[in-house]
Amino acid sequence: MSDFQDLTEPFQPDASLSLAEDMLVDVISLDGRILWLNDLQAELLGAYDRDLAGYDAAAFYTVESFAEIRQLLRHRSRAEHASTIDLTLLGAGGRPIRTLARARFIRFQGEPALRLAKLDYGPVGNHYRRLEDDVRMLKSMVETSNEAHWSIAFIEPVDTTLPRADVVQQVFENQSVWRMCNPAMARIYQLPETMDFNEQDVRLYWPRSAANEQFVEEIINSNYAIDDALSVDRRHDGTLQYILNDVRAEIADGFLLRLWGNCRDVTEQHKADDRQVNAFKLISRALDGLPDAVMVVDAAGRIVCRNKAFAAAFAESRTLEALILAHCRTRRPTNGWSLLANAGGHGNAPLIDVHSRRITGPEGEAWTVLTIRERAGDAPRRTTRQPKRR
Repeated sequence: MSDFQDLTEPFQPDASLSLAEDMLVDVISLDGRILWLNDLQAELLGAYDRDLAGYDAAAFYTVESFAEIRQLLRHRSRAEHASTIDLTLLGAGGRPIRTLARARFIRFQGEPALRLAKLDYGPVGNHYRRLEDDVRMLKSMVETSNEAHWSIAFIEPVDTTLPRADVVQQVFENQSVWRMCNPAMARIYQLPETMDFNEQDVRLYWPRSAANEQFVEEIINSNYAIDDALSVDRRHDGTLQYILNDVRAEIADGFLLRLWGNCRDVTEQHKADDRQVNAFKLISRALDGLPDAVMVVDAAGRIVCRNKAFAAAFAESRTLEALILAHCRTRRPTNGWSLLANAGGHGNAPLIDVHSRRITGPEGEAWTVLTIRERAGDAPRRTTRQPKRR
């Protein structure tokens, strides 16, 4: 006799195939009170030994979930069709239990009521709950951080396998949106408090420009992970600002899905650097206009610059340059002329007159301006004596 059922015979389902014992079921009145619940839900709530009929259903659901139930009770359909919603029960000790609920209006003891048949997510729900907790914590960390955080999500992913110029073009032309931009980010760009940075146009604050194309190229060259990359962005009022970014990326199957990072406003520092560079250029041009050879040295003895006359007269003599620096280090820190004898290291070497003048550099640092003149051996020695003032 065969141990297998003859599948040609009519199949008769038995009670073991019923899902009733695997579902969490309760019936709620239109005024939000428990009318009935099955043993499985009663056990999960820690109330299997009590009659909960008449209790306020809000005591057994999270605030958000009971608000969903209230909505169903308030706007129930005449057709009494079923709907599926996500509900969280409060188990024994207040433990949240995430469920998927099938809601249907029925008649219970002759009165309309809402039946909720729920499936416990179990380990999946616990994992989802942990993810929710992590996301909530990370969101709070970003929102409350004093450091500006941003993300650009590409609705049209960027094909990173294309030539670099095409990748740069897609970064600026493919549709993209801001994500996870925090209040610190809005403050840097000086948005009004009533505006959400995440709802603004990406190009409005990060425009396409030669500087920003170079910024994207640096990201590409660094394999999409770079620190201290400079972009030139716009504030809300349209003025330009210099932003230093730490950038990371998410790439899947060769497509760039999002860029994210944190940033710092370095506009004032950049302006100060520009002022310093411009001041240095002005000083260099002024020194180039002098007929004498001039070399400027900082407090550590490093050469800041040499003028054109110095380059023309002594460019080939690194030894002389080193001797001049050594000569100045050994002298007392006074302004005036001094004689550097035997500058070439032999008897016929020229005599070098060196004039020192200590000044303050563009950023307040100590500089020494050295004026160098070559003279014949029988020329009179230069003096530092100054004319008397009346």
